[in-house]
Amino acid sequence: MPPQLRTLSSTRSTTQHLPTEPPPPFSALTAADATLDPRRFLFPLIEALNGRRPPRQLAASFAPDALTSLTGATTRTHARLGRYRLCHVSADAAELAGTLHMPTKVRAFAARVERRNSRWHCTEFHLLP
Repeated sequence: MPPQLRTLSSTRSTTQHLPTEPPPPFSALTAADATLDPRRFLFPLIEALNGRRPPRQLAASFAPDALTSLTGATTRTHARLGRYRLCHVSADAAELAGTLHMPTKVRAFAARVERRNSRWHCTEFHLLP
């Protein structure tokens, strides 16, 4: 005997209970999470690593030390972004870690992003061997 599906009207309750309390306010960490988009740093970074974008174009959002380490890691191979994680250390700092898939190997990266004057800047970047 095939399974019988219930109609949508039979699964709904006739009385709806609305919450009487207002939702809790957003914390500073949630507000920081909403404004930080890690892809804003990762996609241009991968383009610079692949040689499709000059690393100096990232000078507005990367600190000089991070830009220097990025310039040293630039290759002409095709790298694509693997999985990455974002961890908020505080309301004004976050850390990114993930993998880059190269044609012959997988490399790990780590970056630190800090908020300065309502803008996020990459202050540290390391591409592991």
